[in-house]
Amino acid sequence: MFCIRGGRRRALVTLFALCVSSFAHARQDTSIEKFEAVDPYTKGQRELMDRAGYVSFGPFHWAAEHSSEDLRKTLDGTPIVFIETAHFRLASTLASYKISEDQVEKDLFEAEFAALRKKLPRVKPVTKVDPWLRAHLYAQRLEAEYADFCQRFGIADGEFADVATRNAQGAALGMGPYLGQKEKFTVLLAQSRSAFSRYLHTYTGLEHPFSYRFKFSDGYFYGTNFEAFKESNRGLDIALYTSVAGAVVQNFLAGFRDSNGAVPEWFSYGLAHWYGRRIDARWNEWNAGGATNADEDKQWMWEPRVLGLVKNDASVSWEQMMHWTGLADIKPREHMIAWSRVDWLMQRKPESLHEILFALTEPVAAQGADREHARLEMQTRAQQKLWNMSPAALDDAWRAWVLKTYSKK
Repeated sequence: MFCIRGGRRRALVTLFALCVSSFAHARQDTSIEKFEAVDPYTKGQRELMDRAGYVSFGPFHWAAEHSSEDLRKTLDGTPIVFIETAHFRLASTLASYKISEDQVEKDLFEAEFAALRKKLPRVKPVTKVDPWLRAHLYAQRLEAEYADFCQRFGIADGEFADVATRNAQGAALGMGPYLGQKEKFTVLLAQSRSAFSRYLHTYTGLEHPFSYRFKFSDGYFYGTNFEAFKESNRGLDIALYTSVAGAVVQNFLAGFRDSNGAVPEWFSYGLAHWYGRRIDARWNEWNAGGATNADEDKQWMWEPRVLGLVKNDASVSWEQMMHWTGLADIKPREHMIAWSRVDWLMQRKPESLHEILFALTEPVAAQGADREHARLEMQTRAQQKLWNMSPAALDDAWRAWVLKTYSKK
């Protein structure tokens, strides 16, 4: 994943992704699947769209200076499903997907179809998910994650709605109603690398073969492509979903209160892992060893590995973790530590998560070294305010919890 902080671009690359030559200029995939122009599950009927929580199937504003129609022109020849929900604008070129024999994935689809049928009666259980149905599932998944994030962190309905008034009162909630952003979160799920790369190159001037998070002037974008997952032996839809969930919650944090990514790296990555692993821990992107086959490689089983690090006094200290400024600072196994410390905070006192979120997302205007110093000071203030504990004391409390909670198996 990638993000942009404070006006400069910083690439945050997943460990198994390789930066290779210009995909932006690759030819379009002409063998892509064609599908209906009109959604077969709502027929475009306003009553059914409202029931599903949909604002529009397009055209609509996408991000910054471009629209959904601009995106369609950029991906000329690639059929796209557009869905605008309460908090997201989704563009999907994902092709039909045959549900695998993986039991975890089958159970997930069964539960999701049941939930979707309550909103869209035309949805039926299938073994092959067509492009429109797949987009409906991701729209449902995105809104479910947004609702879960707000519920867990105690964000009330409308808390960001009247930001002008709230900011005047000193609440510092940002510039808009979407957790502080002016515009909704945008998500592009491409089937092919070429489609994803063409969008990325056109609107950001950047290139990457796997996925990217980006800050536009009015909101946050995340895009990825399923082709890269399949080439990494992660060709299950549940693997894609796990990645999307982690990246999207990182955008929630980066854009929260329009703080421009002031959130500490350990909290951003730790919470991304926490959300992704709740869906399916086998497909976590940072398995601290480059696992590519979840059924054969058990490196995804993080609890016993973290337990071993704690018992052997081999975990990175809380003080060291506070100084991380980007992915390059985080060693593979340290992702496990960040996840575990967030896991502890999420379970320790759930009622305090609202205060934790606000304390760790104070807007930081400084740039360069001054910015990193300000982010470190923000963490120090948060520790004193939230826990009245030093980093060493927090370490001791977390270690005691790991020894009591995690199993060897």
